[in-house]
Amino acid sequence: MITYEGEKIEVIDAHSHMGERHKLAVHQIPKIMKFMAEDMINSMDGAGVDRVVTFAIGVGEPSDYRETNRYIAGAMKKYPDRIIGFMRLNPALGPQDTLDVLEEGVKLGLKGIKIHPLIEKVAANDRAKVYPLMEAAQHHGLTVLFHCGLGDFASPVRIAEVARDFPKLPVIMGHSGVVEGVRQAVAEAKKYENVYMDSSAVGWLPFFCESIVWAGTDRVMYGSDHPFNPMDWEVQKIIKHAQKHLKLPIEDLRKIMAGNIKRVLRIHD
Repeated sequence: MITYEGEKIEVIDAHSHMGERHKLAVHQIPKIMKFMAEDMINSMDGAGVDRVVTFAIGVGEPSDYRETNRYIAGAMKKYPDRIIGFMRLNPALGPQDTLDVLEEGVKLGLKGIKIHPLIEKVAANDRAKVYPLMEAAQHHGLTVLFHCGLGDFASPVRIAEVARDFPKLPVIMGHSGVVEGVRQAVAEAKKYENVYMDSSAVGWLPFFCESIVWAGTDRVMYGSDHPFNPMDWEVQKIIKHAQKHLKLPIEDLRKIMAGNIKRVLRIHD
């Protein structure tokens, strides 16, 4: 929990990573090679974050992410009130193998799917490699989070096509398009009711404020991209800096900080 003007606000981070790797997925400073469940819990406690949605860290080489998916499922069982696990999938491996990973993830109790179109080098709306996964995700009642921004394969337009073609599937545009794609992400969210955006890595405050005002407080959810961004940075971006300009009612802040992701994942407590 965090406190804002005397009010307690629940915080659920909709975008974080766990696991270990031998190579970096992309050039990164600092070079984070390992970030495990206990590290996550410590970060959460320090930032006032109650729960996280988490998925595999990019391993830096072609992978089906099966091993890390299993680890995250185990962490979710160990910390059921703190960790909400998503499976990570690699569509480049082809639908037959990747559907096997997806079905295993469902059996493990993982609640959603993360896909990074740029790292996996597959367009978000690839009919042959991605759509069979989306069909299975919709069938199982999963939520799908795509990395969104910084390249054509991960553009808001491509991701929105997935949402259009699978209207019962909740689709989260991770990072809301980062910077260059924020306005397009907002435009697509206004077209499709099953499109959501998380706040992680949206670094220019005017665009972030626009995403809330134009798409609505029902569509934006707090995320950090931890451990790559500090959780408390992303909390303060909303609670302190954006709120200074937006002056949202407390109930709208509650939606952004936890309520929207709880509704999407059907969490009732």
